[in-house]
Amino acid sequence: MDFGEVVPGIDYRKRDAVYAVILDAKGEKVAIMVQNGKGFLPGGGMEKSEEHESCLMRECIEETGFNMYIERYIGNAKQYFQSRHNEYIMNNGYFYAGNFGEFVKRPIEDDHELVWMELGEAKRMLFHDSHLWAVKKTLIKR
Repeated sequence: MDFGEVVPGIDYRKRDAVYAVILDAKGEKVAIMVQNGKGFLPGGGMEKSEEHESCLMRECIEETGFNMYIERYIGNAKQYFQSRHNEYIMNNGYFYAGNFGEFVKRPIEDDHELVWMELGEAKRMLFHDSHLWAVKKTLIKR
């Protein structure tokens, strides 16, 4: 799946990333990381030679303090966008459904706030359409 507008003649920097769709026990709310007034799924960019699962675990602990149990792979989606620093990026996202595990340590990313949101609120807050796609796909599979 591809999301966002591709501007002709622009070279996009490819960024491989992994994200988690984590629902509450009732399946009514989704975990959203709020940063600078924008919502994102927990996760982020992969380091060189890093596997999906280890990246997702690292990112969840860094952002939320909790480890994560991966239940299943949701899919891959590309998000084309221009960053706040005017860089053109193609975010090559891999999405997984799962649950938070035990609390490991205090999050190191102080500018990220974990918020549980109902789907309507998440629709308004999520910055990338690919993240909303992954949430909807997860809800359908429940």
